[in-house]
Amino acid sequence: MAENVTELPRGLSIQGEQQQDGGFVQASEEDVDLYVDRVSDEVLACRERGRHLFPAIRQAGIHFSGVDETGLLIRRLTCTSCGLAVRVEKWEGARRRGRTRFQRVASHLEYRTGRDGEIYLAPSGRGRMTTRQIGDSVASKALEGQSLTALRKAARVSGKAATDGSPKTAVSKTTSQTANAPRTSHKTRNVG
Repeated sequence: MAENVTELPRGLSIQGEQQQDGGFVQASEEDVDLYVDRVSDEVLACRERGRHLFPAIRQAGIHFSGVDETGLLIRRLTCTSCGLAVRVEKWEGARRRGRTRFQRVASHLEYRTGRDGEIYLAPSGRGRMTTRQIGDSVASKALEGQSLTALRKAARVSGKAATDGSPKTAVSKTTSQTANAPRTSHKTRNVG
């Protein structure tokens, strides 16, 4: 009976349709540009950075805002950059060897809507926006209207001035002159 079984190639359903490998669909450049146009600089900073900035315990102290159904203490921290992300932490306290010790056992992010209706997450169904896409869009908007030839010429002049020991000259609106250059990885060693 087992001889009549036909093995399907991996990645195909019974009907022969291709299945995604569990990856994600990347957002289009147009969707990223629309998102960058509608959110604040603070939100863009978090998106470009790829993480939120939450205060450390020594900065903010440790205060609990509630207790969940299992008895864990709940602590909420708001991102100091965008103000739209809230990290919800669950802490457990236990008495060990005559001391009370606390440990964070779980945490997750919640996103709230800003005062003017601003939201951190991009609209659903548009694909995932990577930090690189956000950075590329911000750089493209900052350099909009500038000639690529003029930027290259100014970058060469700035590079020569830097190696000559002359004061650096401003090239454009941003400090990143290699926004569209291919990424390379070079390891350097100080030999001294």
